[in-house]
Amino acid sequence: MKPELKRIHAGYRWNIWALCLVWLMAIGCSDQKAQPSAVSLVRVNDQSISVSEFNRRYDAASAEFPVSMDADPVIEKEMKLRLLNQLTEELILLERADELGLAISNQELSTAIEAIRADYPAGEFEKVLVEQAIVYDEWKAQLRMRLLKEKVVREDLETSIVLTPEEVSASYEAYFPDRGAAGGQKLNDTADNEKVIKLVRRQKAQDIYRSWFMDLQTRYDVEINTTAWEELIDP
Repeated sequence: MKPELKRIHAGYRWNIWALCLVWLMAIGCSDQKAQPSAVSLVRVNDQSISVSEFNRRYDAASAEFPVSMDADPVIEKEMKLRLLNQLTEELILLERADELGLAISNQELSTAIEAIRADYPAGEFEKVLVEQAIVYDEWKAQLRMRLLKEKVVREDLETSIVLTPEEVSASYEAYFPDRGAAGGQKLNDTADNEKVIKLVRRQKAQDIYRSWFMDLQTRYDVEINTTAWEELIDP
């Protein structure tokens, strides 16, 4: 990052890393359907990741690591295993999106882009893309994919969470202490209630996400090319 960017407020600096994180988390997933000539590494029903895509994703992550992962074989294997698990998880969520008929419309994508762009001073958003060597059209495609995965979690997990009136009331008082019992105001503001319910559902979804995902994983045939994987971790 150039020195002049460090003078921008903290929220902007965070968004630079968030922007890069979106990119790094999605590199290699823009074309989940393996080409006929590609060697598939992991497949979940019709979704797959090839060995070449895995290597591209790993190289991108390695470039951002503070030290060379290749220098320590143990660290290298651990990072590759984490990446394999992450890619498998993404494929499962994408397969679930297909089942639910979920997609990200152009309007949803545009809204998300404008929300990100709004956190940057005029012209700085494009500047960050250039400095981080991020191709805008590719970044936009990856953002669409990330939004889709978030939609799956929201529609399939968050909406199934049932909250008790006591949970909502306690959370309302935590978020709006001046409107709780101590503040002497009623807890019936519809907009605030909806906001609190959304926040509590999101928090509970984070708490139970792993168990939900493990159950989801059992519904699909996950195939790992063990020969290709062994060559990756022990070339």
